[in-house]
Amino acid sequence: MTHSVYGSDVSGTDLNNAAVSNAGVNGASMNGAPMNGAAMNGAAMNGASMNGAPMNGAAVNGAAMNGAAAVSGAEVRVARLEAQLAAATAAAQEAYRDTTRLIRLLTVISQPSSSADLVEDTLSTLSDVFAADVVCIGRLVGDKLTIQSSCGLTEGDPAHTEGWSASNTARTALADRRTVAAAYDHSVELPPALATLGVRTAAWVPLATGPDELLILYRRSEELFTSGEQQVLSSVADRLCLALRSRERSAATERLAECGPRLTRHLDLEPLLSEAAELLHQLTCSQRAWIAVVDGDTAELRSRAGLALQEGLGSPEGQSPVPAGWPRPVVELPGWETLVQGQPHHGVDGSHAVLCVPVMRADAPTALLYVARDARRPFLADVVEVCTVFANYLGAALVNAQLYQALARSEASLRLITDSISDMIAVIDADNRFIYASPSYARELGYDPATLIGQPAADMIYLDDLESVRAVRGELAGLSKVEYRVWDGNGSLVWVESALRPAPSEDGSIVVSSRIVDERKWLEEELRQRATHDPLTGLANRALVGEFLDEALSVPDITEVGLLFCDLDKFKAINDRLGHEAGDQLLVQVTDRLSRCLRPTDLLARFGGDEFVFVLDGVNDLTEVTEVGRRVLRALDKPFQLANEWVQMSASVGGVTGTRRQTTASDMLRDADAAMYQAKENGRGLVEVFDVDASTRSRDRLDIRSDLQRALERNQLSVHYQPIWALDSGEIVSFEALVRWHHPERGPIGPDVFIPFAEETGAIVEIGRWVMAQACRQLVSWQQRFPGRPLGINVNVSPAQLRRPEVAADLLAAIRDTGVEPADVWLEVTEHSYVHDDVTQWATALRASGAHFALDDFGTSYCSLAYLKRFPIEGLKIDRSFVSGMVDGSADRSIVRAVLAIAESLDLRVVAEGIETEEQREMLIELGCRTGQGYLMSRPVTADEATALLIPVQGSSHRLTA
Repeated sequence: MTHSVYGSDVSGTDLNNAAVSNAGVNGASMNGAPMNGAAMNGAAMNGASMNGAPMNGAAVNGAAMNGAAAVSGAEVRVARLEAQLAAATAAAQEAYRDTTRLIRLLTVISQPSSSADLVEDTLSTLSDVFAADVVCIGRLVGDKLTIQSSCGLTEGDPAHTEGWSASNTARTALADRRTVAAAYDHSVELPPALATLGVRTAAWVPLATGPDELLILYRRSEELFTSGEQQVLSSVADRLCLALRSRERSAATERLAECGPRLTRHLDLEPLLSEAAELLHQLTCSQRAWIAVVDGDTAELRSRAGLALQEGLGSPEGQSPVPAGWPRPVVELPGWETLVQGQPHHGVDGSHAVLCVPVMRADAPTALLYVARDARRPFLADVVEVCTVFANYLGAALVNAQLYQALARSEASLRLITDSISDMIAVIDADNRFIYASPSYARELGYDPATLIGQPAADMIYLDDLESVRAVRGELAGLSKVEYRVWDGNGSLVWVESALRPAPSEDGSIVVSSRIVDERKWLEEELRQRATHDPLTGLANRALVGEFLDEALSVPDITEVGLLFCDLDKFKAINDRLGHEAGDQLLVQVTDRLSRCLRPTDLLARFGGDEFVFVLDGVNDLTEVTEVGRRVLRALDKPFQLANEWVQMSASVGGVTGTRRQTTASDMLRDADAAMYQAKENGRGLVEVFDVDASTRSRDRLDIRSDLQRALERNQLSVHYQPIWALDSGEIVSFEALVRWHHPERGPIGPDVFIPFAEETGAIVEIGRWVMAQACRQLVSWQQRFPGRPLGINVNVSPAQLRRPEVAADLLAAIRDTGVEPADVWLEVTEHSYVHDDVTQWATALRASGAHFALDDFGTSYCSLAYLKRFPIEGLKIDRSFVSGMVDGSADRSIVRAVLAIAESLDLRVVAEGIETEEQREMLIELGCRTGQGYLMSRPVTADEATALLIPVQGSSHRLTA
């Protein structure tokens, strides 16, 4: 039997791959001795049985000697078993420690924090959970290991500046990209800080943030880091790198949105370029950033960031990636052929990766943005995208700054300048009429400057933006900027950004410099759209739903805010059967239909996966919410065409209303979700509104889902057995193993409740492995007790188990380890879930070993006949719904007859389920069915009760009904 570890989960007889079962000594047996989560089964001594008593982590409960003398050597075998148990217990404890450490570390990593705080908290937690005296992150630079972050070293330790001599072990870890643990060779001189602490062992973990970066743990203990600890460290290192990258991307996106206003506020070129270099350095998280301005055939370095003061432009190669010899001809610049086309250039200069992005103006580079870092690896695509957007911002800011520089030189040259630049320059008098308009108005907006003179400037401005422009002018004291929409000569709306400043004259006129910013506004809108909308459907996402709800609930009004939570029924089956592309097509089609169910003031959002949310602003009561929900269900009635196939879909909808200025958005989402789950429980394809009972049921589902994760380790699960018998003779030919959960507080919880949760969370893998081992051991016990009597065992297997190749191999190992012949095992697969090709591959491998496959609940789903073709099926189980209606209904009887005909033509074994009356049994025999199961014979019973059914009793039948 196998075991699972969450904390420490040791069940049955398997402890960290140490299993003690069926140890036979001279024909005697020792059954079911639980020992601290481990069980010794079947140790037999001369026909006597020994029944479990817990003993200090090992349980051996008395040995009943049935009149037979103790066999020589039994004590030795018991001692060997105890030793094996002790080793297994130690392994389980180690697994518990490693799992607890991993959970604690992953909890720290998942907390929202800055990158610096994340590193500091993670190093501190690593030091705590691994009892490490020093934990640090270092980078290999030449023959030195420079410490970047640490826990356990003083802030002024030379390791942060001078570094340590790199050990061969550190180089090995980096070269092999694997975690290495070793004891320190004290013949080698240790760094002072480590020597003072008396460090004896260490672990080196390579980090994915760079090829030369390591996570290192030092401790004074002589105990080496175990393989389990090394695996935990490797996993934590990977998760830490992912979390750091995620934070860096989020921070870059936020900083990028602020860059436009920060750059465009500068009117002088030098401050603009200086801040641009600093912003570029921060945005890309690079070690170096610099900006060169292109002037004709020459490029000149104008600003830089991240370079130490002593690193001059002519520093030796390898110390600074900034090329020497500025200014320099542009044709000598690396990648100039690419840059002149407006494309970024990636390069390597010595030991530095360099990225250059051009700032384009009039289809030619006007400036070059450079970033570099010490590692030999190219910049990722997201950094290139950030630099490209930043280049657009800088390009706009450069034009703006250059314009105002020119204006400041001489007021006399105004007309000459305005005639040649692309920005639109105008002088507006106190009555808001044009006094002057530059020729660029013709190029940019299609207006003849001469016709604009004397015309009201307000005639060009979009009415909705007119007040904001007037407000800026009314408060104008110095330079002010405003963005608004204007009509161009073709009647189209265009976004412009205008800088307003008072004219030198005293007549109240102003100078307006404007440029078209359609592209920038589009980029800003694109960024906002990505942050608040679902990329597949274009609907609002979870974040926007929260904002919309908060805003609607804050508005005082006598009406209420309605909310519908809609979940597509059996959407996962579509994804599994037709593929994710078909699933995406279905979501797009569903979105199109749902959009027609809304009013203009309502909001439709994709909440995630196959969940949609409707926010109904301004409803009177739940009746209106329910009516919209029914409209949604009707919209989904017609089938959808996917991949040349028509698919019927339904949805479960939960509704709730919220009172303005009282209810919160999170409360409404929670309550609508609870109502939606109630709709699913009531039969799917329904609308339910929230009530207190729905909230209670929602919490119960969450509690059951959580408790299931530890039900196995707490010994709350058991296996019951229902006999499969020959209908004519009543002889038992096999048993079906059925898992049962007895919750200490809720009592028995049905498999129809907890099995879906187990499949959803992945717990079905461990539960299925445990059930298989229990069932096979019980079959061995029956075969030994009733020799010569043919018996088999049926075990239910979820397709979710078979999708994982290692699980299929584990099932076969569990069968063989117990000594059961694979031919005596029938694996029952339900047809309610679609089975992929990769599942059939492993199922075929299991069948080749001798195990059999039966199709459970045959005829109740969409893929029955396809299963018979693609899956190695050797048996069918007629669903109880057909058997129950067979006596009184001709349709069900015809279906049963058809199933039997299919089975006979394909040479398949048939078992009828749910037989409860003699009439059903007799009719099945008449139709040609030979075997069945149901309450007429016996309900699912414990192993002991099932054993009693196998014992012949003179003149009586072994039918145990409910």
